Amino acid sequence: MYRTLPCCLFLTFSVFIQPAASPTGPGNPLTKLTEPARVTAENSPREFQHSYWLLLGDGSRESAPVAFTERALKRRARVDPVNFLIDERDYPVSASLIDAVSATGARVRQVSRWLNAVSVEANQEHIERLVGIPAIQRIDLVRPLRAAYPDVADVGKSPGFGARAEEFAYGFSLFQNTFINAVKLHRAGYTGKGVLIAVLDSGFELDHRAFDSANVLDQWDFVHGDASIDEAECPEQINRYQQSYHGTLVWAVIAANVPDTLMGVAPGADFVLAKTEITCDGLEIKIEEDNWIAASEWADSLGADIISSSLGYAVFADSGSYVFGDLDGNTARITIAADIAASKNILVVTSAGNERLTSWGAISTPADGDSVLTVGAVLADSTLAAFSSPGPTADGRIKPDIVTLGVGVTTALHSGGLTAASGTSLAAPLVAGGAALALQIDPDLTANRLLERIRAAGSRSSNPDNNYGWGLYDATKSSTIIQIVPVDDIWLTVGDQISVDITTSGLAEAVPVLSALDPPAWAEFTDNGDGTGWLLLRGTPDNPTQASIGLQLDVGYFVDTAYINVVTYGGEQESVSIGPNPFTDSVSIFVGPEAGRLIAVSIFNTAGELVWEKVNNLATTADTPIRWLAINQRGESIAAGVYLAYVQTDRRSYRIKLLKAD
Repeated sequence: MYRTLPCCLFLTFSVFIQPAASPTGPGNPLTKLTEPARVTAENSPREFQHSYWLLLGDGSRESAPVAFTERALKRRARVDPVNFLIDERDYPVSASLIDAVSATGARVRQVSRWLNAVSVEANQEHIERLVGIPAIQRIDLVRPLRAAYPDVADVGKSPGFGARAEEFAYGFSLFQNTFINAVKLHRAGYTGKGVLIAVLDSGFELDHRAFDSANVLDQWDFVHGDASIDEAECPEQINRYQQSYHGTLVWAVIAANVPDTLMGVAPGADFVLAKTEITCDGLEIKIEEDNWIAASEWADSLGADIISSSLGYAVFADSGSYVFGDLDGNTARITIAADIAASKNILVVTSAGNERLTSWGAISTPADGDSVLTVGAVLADSTLAAFSSPGPTADGRIKPDIVTLGVGVTTALHSGGLTAASGTSLAAPLVAGGAALALQIDPDLTANRLLERIRAAGSRSSNPDNNYGWGLYDATKSSTIIQIVPVDDIWLTVGDQISVDITTSGLAEAVPVLSALDPPAWAEFTDNGDGTGWLLLRGTPDNPTQASIGLQLDVGYFVDTAYINVVTYGGEQESVSIGPNPFTDSVSIFVGPEAGRLIAVSIFNTAGELVWEKVNNLATTADTPIRWLAINQRGESIAAGVYLAYVQTDRRSYRIKLLKAD
């Protein structure tokens, strides 16, 4: 529960004012320009206008922070209940300074409190006036960035989900909701209700029936500075819907609600929609990054919990643009803004980009942000999509963070009806929608903690890489809904019995009922009635070498299942022997005829790392043992210590502890 917040927020904030820098003399008007800005200005006609960032110094902010909605303060209070994360970046640029900028003749495009900067359209004459304003410390280019549309193909009929689709009213979208394991949460009654998602994109077709029940709290066109988010952008554009093409695709993945046809991941969430993109005649999406930054600040002030941004910028438009080395999380201004949004307790979800097969070949901005949840794409069989941009970042961090379905995602088409679309642009909203379900389950969950949970729940969390990140996204596992705590593989010796504690974690409205699913005769489960239980396992000669025992948790509105892998191995004295043990230079593995044919011998150290392995293709017996020369796979001598030998035959597995002496 949150405490009641005051209707007005009174804060004390000190602004340290330093003496203004001396204005640049008329003989050297471009001194304050960064190299990209200077080259652009010097190589253009004097009257030609470009977009520039005016980066400001101390004393350029107002004395009070911007107004935040109560919703925004509550979100920030989850991290900082005293000061609500208010810092210098929440104080807007001085209105008098903006007036001074306008007086030079430059047109003010956007104003960023986070960057303490103003973006303008200016020619060289305007620049010469702007450098004379003491508060302006540097002038840089606003980067013109481009990205490709996702591929789409019209859906003519159901992909074959049949009765299951009708049962859950998902229609064509059952597979994608099942793929991210959101169906479990939907069945439990979670739809994203109470969570505010900001979608930043090209425009949105609000009249599409997919959005008839969508709760849009606010909308803004950051291209034109008005509330029309579905108008055509280019005068020569014949099809007015083209502007809203990409944004409609993305938003519907989260928000659509057409029973038996198309269901988004979080249709019960609240939305604020920002048009930041310019599109023309089906060519590239093109944006100047100040629109995106302004939209993020706007979303922050309104209380957005999640920013979903299927906008990845990698193919840049001119010689003053970013290069790969700038993708270090701290250079691109759009990335800096994304990380600032995350610092304000907003989960920023963005697409990795579709550039793997292009000359760029890597992730894009703002996907390089260290606090940004970057999403790559996979196919329906969970293999990597050929286009999904890989990491690492320029400074060597793993990206993407997570992957999910990004090929053949069913969604709403801007001109009406449905379509199947592909691209990391479609993968990102699947994750953003799932994150909204997690926040509905636990409204106290911080953005950083949720990002960590999403990574930890990934299918490759123990071994992340720069293709899959932390692995496949799982909406249920990354939430805090009650779940069975995973149990490591159990090794059971014939003749022994083991009691395994079963526990649960997470939030529930009732004490769960725990049970085993069709347990074998050698396994017995007991529910303690308090969310815990225990599983008694007996090693009998009839046990299979490997078996999977299912466990179920049921709280009425939610059911979770988990499986424990049990490996039963025979005593080494019966069929397998190793000697000498302890050993110094070598050890032999003898397999008796009753053990069956030897398949492999694997030696591990105590850290669980494979040291040496021998795969056997012959009928090895006690007369023809396998000999290990105390070396690793590279032929190097191993250190003294304890090792574990795993012996696998066609009948059973054996595990024997070895001691390597000095």
